[in-house]
Amino acid sequence: MKILLFILMLTSMLFAHRLYVLADDNGTNLYVKSYFTKSSPCQNCKVNIYKNKKIIDSGKTDSNGEITFKHKAKNIEIEVTASMGHKNTITYNSENEVITEDNNITAKKMFMSLGIIALIFLILRVAKK
Repeated sequence: MKILLFILMLTSMLFAHRLYVLADDNGTNLYVKSYFTKSSPCQNCKVNIYKNKKIIDSGKTDSNGEITFKHKAKNIEIEVTASMGHKNTITYNSENEVITEDNNITAKKMFMSLGIIALIFLILRVAKK
């Protein structure tokens, strides 16, 4: 019984310095937060974003253990490396459509096309009178 209690106490101490990683996005930005415990954020930790095992972005966390990236892909891996060998990698699958500059240009072209069509109909209506 004493051995079991000792093992339980020992394993609970192992998670005291585990590195936790959380991620969220809004389609435009990817927000990453890393921490050891609620009161101990992972400050100045290196964050790498991988797509198909290639780094597409990297940076360091701020004093709150947070960093923001431009969201570039739906399915990525996020790796956070802290001091003394602490490291954690998570797979993040976005539920939002990734909004890039190309998507914005396409939307602008669509609205311009609709405006031109409306202008043509207005000219035809005026010419008909």
